[in-house]
Amino acid sequence: MSKDTKDDIVYYFGFGTNKDLAMMEAIVGRENIEGEPGKLIGYEICIQRADQFRTDVPETSPVTATPKDLIIKTWGPKFEMFVSRPNPGAVAYGTIWKITPLELEYVREWELVDYGAQEDAWGTAVSDSGNKFEVITQSFMKSPIDIDRIVTGKNYKPYIWDKAAMLKRANILRRQYIRLNK
Repeated sequence: MSKDTKDDIVYYFGFGTNKDLAMMEAIVGRENIEGEPGKLIGYEICIQRADQFRTDVPETSPVTATPKDLIIKTWGPKFEMFVSRPNPGAVAYGTIWKITPLELEYVREWELVDYGAQEDAWGTAVSDSGNKFEVITQSFMKSPIDIDRIVTGKNYKPYIWDKAAMLKRANILRRQYIRLNK
């Protein structure tokens, strides 16, 4: 993997906990990440309960455990998480982050993309100042898409689980990922 340069920029749309600067700093291991509040067109934010997590192991997974098993092992059976899904008439609110391709890999690891919890998704986001960005995010792009409830509006709380525990786990996961991919 090549070393990221200043010119290598990815616009990432973070929703749920990933709209919060502290969470993104913990995930990518860098402070003062540039970001701007905005909305992602054609997606809606949802909350998924532990009993709804996916139980298939995709070929891309580096482990044989299901996403449900991995998440419950870490967080317990009462855990809930933010997810998104396409909806042509919806708008998802979050933050448009400017990160490097390597930092995007840390986000993908945190979101368990290769493990089958969600898929990469692309779309158009509009910042609160009116600028348009082509962004990458994570979403349910294939079945199953089981959700408990839909989150609407701009001012939802980014944490539905313990913030300190999530920040600590994100830091640990990034360090493990770096160690395993050296």
